Amino acid sequence: MKKPFYKNWLFWAIIIIVGGIIGLTTNDKDTVDQAEPAATEKAQPTVVETTPEPTTIPTEAPTVKPTIQPTTAPTQAISADQVPLSKDEVLAYTANLTGKTFIKEVKVGTDSISVIFFKNFKEYKDANPNSGIKNEDYVNYFATGDQINKLLMQETSRLFKQFPGTATVDMTIPYDGKTYSVDLTKGAVESFYNVDFSTLTSNEIWREKISGPHFNKGDRQKFVEKFVTVK
Repeated sequence: MKKPFYKNWLFWAIIIIVGGIIGLTTNDKDTVDQAEPAATEKAQPTVVETTPEPTTIPTEAPTVKPTIQPTTAPTQAISADQVPLSKDEVLAYTANLTGKTFIKEVKVGTDSISVIFFKNFKEYKDANPNSGIKNEDYVNYFATGDQINKLLMQETSRLFKQFPGTATVDMTIPYDGKTYSVDLTKGAVESFYNVDFSTLTSNEIWREKISGPHFNKGDRQKFVEKFVTVK
């Protein structure tokens, strides 16, 4: 009679072997399952959060200076001839003209100069009571040669040369019951000398074009005949 199979040692040996195999398989699976999360964590990239720099917003808007627009735009550049005359500069210059001692008044307009001499010695003395000049000095000054003609021609010409913006110059010299005067325009004087006053940019040119060839008795007489009025 045969023994039951479960009492056979070979049966149990097979069972043990099979059980061992199953156990090993289970352990390997657990090991893999436990290792996978670690691997997954290593694989994930590290995210570093950065705080962006704050944008600075001014608490108030910057102050902007307003642009002042001219009421009228000039159509062209203003030339030196159009600039109004400086009264202070004209008075400073005429204070050194020939005959300055007997000049009563100088009037300065936008583009005009007017030079007026004392009408006689008494008027001069009343205005300058402390002056040491005597009547005979006054008479000798104006009566010598053609001194009045020199003043009317030469000093007025110098004014046109010195102040390019001058359009007119007039000069009045009362003497010995008569009044000698000129009322000149720049164009008329330029025509007389045949020169453009804007070209007289130096003393050398002035002497070459004006004083040298024209400041003589003959040309002064021509100037008097053309421009001087005697009343």
